[in-house]
Order: sequence, then C-alpha cells, then structure tokens
Amino acid sequence: MKDRLGLRLVLVTLLVSTVFSAFAAGVQLYLSYQRQVGTAFQVVDRVSATSVDPLQNALWQFDFDQVDIILRGIESDPAVAHVELQSTTGHLFEYGDPDYVERRTEFDLVRRMDGLNEPIGTLTIYLSLESIWADLWAQFFALVTTNLIKAYLVAFALLLAYYWMVTRHLTDVVRQVDASTSRSTPLNLSLDRTRRPQTDAIDRIVLALNDMSQRLTQQITALEREVAQRKKAENDAVAASLARKRFLANMSHEVRTPLNAMMGLFQLIEMSDVPKRQKQQAATGLEAANVLLAQLTNVLEVSRLEANAVKLTPKETNLASIAQQWCNTANGSVKRYGKDIEVIVELADDLPDTVCMDDKRVSQIVHNLCDNAAKFTTEGALLIDLRRSPDDTSGKKMIDISVSDTGPGLSPEDANNVFERFLQVDDSLTRRYSGTGLGLSISSDLAKLMGGHLEVESPSGYLNYTTTFTLRIPTQDIEEAAA
Repeated sequence: MKDRLGLRLVLVTLLVSTVFSAFAAGVQLYLSYQRQVGTAFQVVDRVSATSVDPLQNALWQFDFDQVDIILRGIESDPAVAHVELQSTTGHLFEYGDPDYVERRTEFDLVRRMDGLNEPIGTLTIYLSLESIWADLWAQFFALVTTNLIKAYLVAFALLLAYYWMVTRHLTDVVRQVDASTSRSTPLNLSLDRTRRPQTDAIDRIVLALNDMSQRLTQQITALEREVAQRKKAENDAVAASLARKRFLANMSHEVRTPLNAMMGLFQLIEMSDVPKRQKQQAATGLEAANVLLAQLTNVLEVSRLEANAVKLTPKETNLASIAQQWCNTANGSVKRYGKDIEVIVELADDLPDTVCMDDKRVSQIVHNLCDNAAKFTTEGALLIDLRRSPDDTSGKKMIDISVSDTGPGLSPEDANNVFERFLQVDDSLTRRYSGTGLGLSISSDLAKLMGGHLEVESPSGYLNYTTTFTLRIPTQDIEEAAA
C-alpha cells in the first residue's frame, strides 16, 4: 500500500531543499562574481603601476619591439579582451579582439619635457567578463547538482526513517481495525516494536483508539439495551392502545343498550297517567340519559376515528334544505337551554342548489357548533352562514359553513387550544354545563377526514358577533343553479 503521507513529506522536503539549495547557490555565485570582477579590475591597476612607464619610454625611443612585448603581456591576461595603442606619430598597435568595445579604460602616454607633459600616445584596454560568466555558470551547475543530490539522499533517508518509525505502525493499526468484525467487543490494538519507558505519539494514538473503542462498545451496548426497552415499551403501548380502543368500543355498545331501555322507560312514564311530580322526575331522568348517551356517542366516535373506522358516504345534498334542518336543530338547542337567542341562516347567492358531500358528518359538526353557541350565549343571535371559500388556491371547489354567536368570546390562548381533546374552556359559563371536551376535537378530526379543516376566529370577522367557527370543506360535482 502506498504511503501517500510519506510521499507528500518527501516531496515537500525535496521542494524545500531545492529552493534553499538554489538560494544558497545564488548567494555563493554572487559573492564569487563580486570577487572575480574585483580581480578583473585589478588588471587596470597593475597596468597603471607596471606597464605605463615602460611603454612611454619605449614609445619615445621608437623601440617598437619593446612596445610589442609590453602590449602582448597586457593582452595575455584572461580579463583583457583587446589592447590598443595609438601614438601621436600615427603608429597603431592592436592585440586581441578588435570588435570588443565594452568596459574600456584609457591611459594617456606622455613625455615630460622642459617641465611640461608632452602627449605621445593613448593606451586603451578593453576588459572582458565572459570568462567570469563561464566560470560562474560552471560553478552554478556544480553547486546545484551537488546540493540536489544531497537533498534527495536526505529525503530518501527521511522516507525510510518515516516508514520504519511511523508508517508501518499506522498501517498495522489500520489492518487490525479492519480485521475486527465485531463491534460488540472493544479493540485491543498493539504495536510490533519494543516497549519504551516513555510513550510517544504513536503509542498515544493506539491507547486513544483502544479507549475510544471501549467507550463506543459500552455506548453501543447501552443503546441496544435502550432500543430493546423502547421496542418493548412501544409494543406494550400499542397493545394497551388497542385494548383501550376495544374496551371503549365494547363498553360504549354495552352501556348504550341498557341506557336506551332506561330512556324508553322514562318516556313511557311521561306518557302514562301518573302524578305530575313523577312525570317531572321522568323528564329529568330522560334529559340526564340523553346527556349520558351523547357523551357515550362521543367516546365511541373518538375510538372509531383513532381506529380509522369512520367511512364517508358523500351524496347529493340540497343546501337550502339542509340549512333549514340546521336552523331547526339550533332552535331546539336554544329552547333546551332556555335562552332568548335568534337563529339566523344566510346562504350566498352564488352557491349552487345541490352539492356532493357527506351530509350526516357535516350536520354532526354543525350541530355541535350550534349546540356550543347556544350553550354559552346568553342573549343576541346565532348565525349560520354558507358561502364559497374566498381564498381557495388549490383548484378544488370549497364552501365555508360558519357558525357565529354573540357569546363571551375566546381568549387567544383558548382559541389556540380549543380543538384539543378533553379540554374545556375555563370560564364560569362552562361550569354550569357538563361535557367531556370531545365535541370540537371530533368535529376537527371529521373536517380533516373530509379533506377540509375547522378553524376559530375570536373576535369574529362578522359584524356584531364575537366568535366564529368556520368549517371549510371541498365539495364534488357542484351543479350550478339553473338560470
């Protein structure tokens, strides 16, 4: 297996070594260049000190052989590219490369006569740095090659040392972890090397892995135990829920049978020829039985909703006819509670005559809303309003059935929680009436089952009313009213 970390370490070492080698070579070459350039310019000083006077004497005496010897001696220096001597008598001496015209230094040759310097010629020396540059390049390649070879050897040695001290141990740890097929037992990693009195980073990694594995094993065991407990609790809860639903359904049916018999007996007593006091007692018993029957019906309805046993049976329904039935039922609730409340029914003009809906379930919701309105309203009016839904954007045909009253209204907190099961609004009016707190919860669940929803608005959006419950449901196959 390739050790990519070791390879990256070697590459970084090589890169850093190359950069520092090049920098060190550059510094050395720069110092060598300065030194050699200084040596080259010392030629001018040597010529001035040793050759100018002999040239002046030889030129004055027309000893051209001596002039030739001196000029050739100057030109033999590696730093001199070209030497030229121009005498005032017209003689020209040239040695070296005549095309080289850079780095020129001139010496005026004179002869002192009668206290005056008489010019007799001009000596021009052209210095060349080509040999210096050639020597510098040779030094550069030698230095870089030597330093790179050293760097590569060091990098290779580092790679071997890194593999022997780090990589092979990490690879062994990975192999041991991969070979561990069970996570239910902690790892017991170990290194193939002599134990040291003091732990290093590799030892600490192994110890940390073993410790982490032990903690993970303990956590996994705890989680498995907790999952098993939760599964058992979930199964127990499901079984308890099923038992509760069966108990509620069975008890509701079992209690309703004798209750119906009791209600029949109370009705027979009311219709029989008995004293007035006994008739009043029978009427009171019948009213209590009706309340108990309604509560049992709600409990049975809750159990059926939880068991998804409620089936919808939509059919063609005349809106005006069923709205009148709702009005009659609301008037019956008002009379039962002994209230002086006017029941008003309004139908929008754009509603069709008939719609397709489950009229029994819709009536169950509206009856519950009207009964609550009649129960908690002392005076004023109760409004049943039917209209098309104004804010439908789903493409479905929706209608709104609103029940508004002039009762005490709801606080924001009560309005948010009014559809919770077994919840009754904590108001002085509610304490006068019994109930299970299931009516609005059942109505909300039925609305959702029909694809709609039930909402409350307090204060009401209807003028002169305090609370409005709106049932919004989709209707199918709406037949437009005949023109």
